[in-house]
Amino acid sequence: MNGILEIIASLTESFIVIRFCNRFLGFKSTRFDRLKSVLIFSLLAADNILLSQLSGFENISVILLLIFTFLYSLFFLGGKIYEKILAAIVPAITALPINLIVIHTFSALSDCSISELTNPSSNLRIMILFFSKLAFFLICEILIKMRRRGGYSLSKVQWIIQLSCFGLSFLISNSLWSISRAYTESQPQFLLIYIMIAALNVLLYILLNKMQRDNIIKEEYNLVQTSLKSQERLVIEARERYAEIRTLRHDVKHCLTTLAELIADNKINEAEDYIESVINEKINTAASAVDTGSVVIDAVINNKIVFCAKNKIAMKCLIDTRLGEINDVDISILLSNMLDNAINGCNGSRSPSVELVIGSRKSYTGIIVKNSIAVSVLTENPELKTNKKDKTVHGFGIDSIRKIAQKYDGNVDFHENGSNFIAEVWLKNIK
Repeated sequence: MNGILEIIASLTESFIVIRFCNRFLGFKSTRFDRLKSVLIFSLLAADNILLSQLSGFENISVILLLIFTFLYSLFFLGGKIYEKILAAIVPAITALPINLIVIHTFSALSDCSISELTNPSSNLRIMILFFSKLAFFLICEILIKMRRRGGYSLSKVQWIIQLSCFGLSFLISNSLWSISRAYTESQPQFLLIYIMIAALNVLLYILLNKMQRDNIIKEEYNLVQTSLKSQERLVIEARERYAEIRTLRHDVKHCLTTLAELIADNKINEAEDYIESVINEKINTAASAVDTGSVVIDAVINNKIVFCAKNKIAMKCLIDTRLGEINDVDISILLSNMLDNAINGCNGSRSPSVELVIGSRKSYTGIIVKNSIAVSVLTENPELKTNKKDKTVHGFGIDSIRKIAQKYDGNVDFHENGSNFIAEVWLKNIK
């Protein structure tokens, strides 16, 4: 009977671990999700039942637990690589201290030795298994709820520090467990140490959540600053275009006056030559404009057209859909960042060029910006990090693009085709 209880406890712990990983990270694809869970459950159950019960194989059992859960998270579950490592480590660093605290508590209350309480034939064994698995389940549920409040946004250094602390606390607990088993009588100091280690892990996890919230706030602040600067730049460019229009209007007024005088003097040939010169100097040199139905969006695109014309960058625009269903502020920020990145990216290429295509596909609106490149961008800078010196105020354009795409249930893709870099953003139309 006691042997059956040990097996049930091992199966329960395996189930809690799989439940924690699945809900903590979520599946990449829900296809065959139950089959995937059953497969990893079978491996963990075999590990728990066969190895963890054998003397001298406890450490191997824990190592296999870490390997199995990490590989399962890596291939089948979502999240970043650091989150998957965390999901593999957390059950181990949670289950071990809980088991040790429960065993040493019962040992202190019952005056039984550790070896007696770990014996499957002990009368208190069923109580130890019940309380340890219940505590393990409740703590995992609390961690899952904390995780659902938002994803982690930590730097690599912060992740390394956090995971290292969790790993060290686990190694310390495991070493103390091996030492404590050598004592025939209960040692209260071990219980105190285990409680302190558990408290340390809780504080570390709280700190991790506090750090990620602070990082998210900082990231949102930087994105807002980027948005404000984009809008400020748009206003400045709009003023410049308005000044150019006023100048053109003033010049055209003088041109018409001169033309009228030539016609009045019956100087038809001179008038024709004058009209031709005005067309070449004033009309043809003015950049062509686009009309999307939105004054804000037109201002963004037309400003970039004028900038490219002044800097000898060939720019083409193909717009065959209206953008009325997407917020003007969002689309203006999106277009400004995408076109600015393209204009900066084509510098150094033999024939600098930028191409903007806006179209629809089913219920999505696609914004595609292509620019010429001198060398492969994704090879030299696969993460598309800014090359500007001040990283605190630059480098948030890509993040801003991704945030807007996420807001509209869309997606972002960066790829290359020969000597061109292509940025594609697809936004779901709002009904």
